[in-house]
Amino acid sequence: MIFKSTHRVITTLFIFVLSLPLFSCNPSSTQVVSLSSSTAQTGFLVIAPDRGYAGNQKVRKAFRSLDKNRNAQLMFATDERMKPYLIKALATLKADGAKTIIVMPLYLSASHPQLTHFRTMLKKESNQQVTFARPFGGSYLAVELLVQRIRDSNIVDNSLIIAGHGVSSKETSTLMHRDIQRIADQAMEDIGDNKIEVVVWPDGEDRELLEAQNEKAWNWVKNLEDGKKTWQIIPFHMGSNLDGMMNFDSELQRSKPKTMVMTEFTDNESEFYALWMQREANRYIPIKDASVGIVFNAHGSDFHWNQTMRDAVADLSKKIPLEFAFSMADSDDLSKAVKRLEDRGVGVIVIVRVFGMRTSFRHSVERLIGLDIDAPELCLVDEGSRHYGPPPKRLRTTALVVTEGGLADSPFFAKALFDRANKLSSNHGKDTVIVVAHGKGRDEANQQWLKVLESLSKQINEMSDGKFKAVKYQTWREDWKDKRGTRIDSVKQMVIDANKDGGTALIIPARTTGEGPTKRFLGDMKYKAGKGFAPHPLFPKWIEDQKDRGLETLKQTRHVWYPALGAEK
Repeated sequence: MIFKSTHRVITTLFIFVLSLPLFSCNPSSTQVVSLSSSTAQTGFLVIAPDRGYAGNQKVRKAFRSLDKNRNAQLMFATDERMKPYLIKALATLKADGAKTIIVMPLYLSASHPQLTHFRTMLKKESNQQVTFARPFGGSYLAVELLVQRIRDSNIVDNSLIIAGHGVSSKETSTLMHRDIQRIADQAMEDIGDNKIEVVVWPDGEDRELLEAQNEKAWNWVKNLEDGKKTWQIIPFHMGSNLDGMMNFDSELQRSKPKTMVMTEFTDNESEFYALWMQREANRYIPIKDASVGIVFNAHGSDFHWNQTMRDAVADLSKKIPLEFAFSMADSDDLSKAVKRLEDRGVGVIVIVRVFGMRTSFRHSVERLIGLDIDAPELCLVDEGSRHYGPPPKRLRTTALVVTEGGLADSPFFAKALFDRANKLSSNHGKDTVIVVAHGKGRDEANQQWLKVLESLSKQINEMSDGKFKAVKYQTWREDWKDKRGTRIDSVKQMVIDANKDGGTALIIPARTTGEGPTKRFLGDMKYKAGKGFAPHPLFPKWIEDQKDRGLETLKQTRHVWYPALGAEK
């Protein structure tokens, strides 16, 4: 076990054996949130498996960035001999001001037997308030690590064996297999439909038992060979790594059947561990102590369209760090915007999606920030956005990132549209407001847009208090030539009806900015046209409101517990 700068290498003859669970189957940044001295009251105790010298060095390297900015200690789990190191770690955290201790398990599974033993010992030795954070395996960063490892391998259409390590009994075998299987299943969603088997090799001291299990295990693995597909072993574990020769991967290489392939991949696990440590620690720091920033994610267009948006939030950007990502949730643009905020010292980031619907690109952004894994119950499926080709890699950041957005029928949006119509109207009681929107190609999705327009129209009508003769609405479905004709005809008829008896048609676009295709579709008809939401005094207020909503969402995600993973509070 290594504690801070004290280290001890235990050299043991490791025998690596497969335990069969009932025969079933570079980070972009290391930015840390800038925090006040009061955060020393939260102490962080990172507990990691003892892998031997080389493996432990990888963890120590990852720990340095956390140790610089936090009241933190590092331990490696072994056996009863770790007790004095635990006592010393707790005392040091307390002496440095810790009133609450967050245990951060650097394990792929919360059911690892070493971690279970550590929990028991901690309960006996600690008289402080202690909370267990979710394990590394409960974070989307673990999934992203396996995704990259598989992508670095030339798997073609090979069948894959995801090789884990650390079980000590039938019970732990079942639980650890389940946890790593979950990670593997989530990773394969990004990879393809290759057949996979998860196997978790055991660790223990009963040499005779392990040798017997080892022989039985490899016989089982050999039976996987069917002569049609090549089986490829993908190491994904925190097993023994004493040096370049004495490590679990080398044992797999020596013991595998000759017909099987052992994958080669980039060894960057330290970088993922460092990201996880800092990001997980940030989850327990009060938001008020962190700098909050906004990524302004809008569709984008030419210079003038983009500049209109920039000008609309110019004053807001003077008081809140704000970066732009003009794209339809492009992962590269969003990642760069997040990185720019990190470089400015921002530790909490709300990606505000400045699109028409609340579901617009929500699925894409939630996947990008790992919310689909960290807090899937908070996610919605966005049927309107799809990936073409392999899904992009998820965001690699220490910042806490959430997303909000979609104008929909926001009261801010409705009031701004009312103001547009009110300014255009000169015949109170006679003019008709016609709210128009882009719309969707799929009938079901377009119907959702119509429901939003109905709500906006009702709000406008209530605010008008009889000022308008009527408030009507329609979608153009402008990008779908075979569907927009009837919609254009519908709006034209509304204009004709509005112009009767001295009235005027007031065309109000339910858009983020600009007029849309009104002139192109209505030609020389008599009407007055307004503009979309931005610029308007309520537009930056809506952005701020989305930021506040994002912080509320973050509170729900910061302490999400995973009973199925064995997380404790």
